Amino acid sequence: MDRLKAVVASVLRIPVTSVTDDTSPDVVKTWDSLAHLNLVMALEVEFQIALSPEDAMEMLSVGLIRAILKERGVEILEGGER
Repeated sequence: MDRLKAVVASVLRIPVTSVTDDTSPDVVKTWDSLAHLNLVMALEVEFQIALSPEDAMEMLSVGLIRAILKERGVEILEGGER
């Protein structure tokens, strides 16, 4: 399972099957500012990384989160990870 999708689904309380790279605050009602902060913290714990405030502000979709994680050395493949 894609760990990123699992974290997003858990924090936002949505089915993991509905999480795609296009998932964003524009399409998920539960993705508000508090959920966004919780998501950033959950990502830091899950992937054992530190994200900057700038990183957090750029996380406007799951696809962008995936790209930021990749920049931090986390490789997440669709359907799995390394």
